[in-house]
Amino acid sequence: MSWNRFFASLFALSLATDAVIAQTPARDSGALTPVDFTTAQKQIVYQSIAKTQKNNAAPVGFRAAVGALAPSGVELTPVPATIAELIPQTKGLEAALVEGEVILVDPQGKKVIAVITPQPQR
Repeated sequence: MSWNRFFASLFALSLATDAVIAQTPARDSGALTPVDFTTAQKQIVYQSIAKTQKNNAAPVGFRAAVGALAPSGVELTPVPATIAELIPQTKGLEAALVEGEVILVDPQGKKVIAVITPQPQR
């Protein structure tokens, strides 16, 4: 009887593993890779981009949010090399300042992967 429980448990575990794998998006399926920043990193990115880029007006209907498509009217530029060296997760990304918020964009899919707002002054 114990072998039956063992095989039943093994079978149930294999089904659970298959369900988890089926729910995990493939890397090339257009799924966004989350980008996490510390507060200090956010401040560095925001200050750098805000000093070097003009503040774009948000096109009608655009709201800066992760997953949104970057509007074609917003000028995107590569994240500066010095920032990419300090904060490796920004390497290869493009950035823009839109309505006072920094958006970081995946250059291939043109999807927003991070929105960084100015930190309140203390």
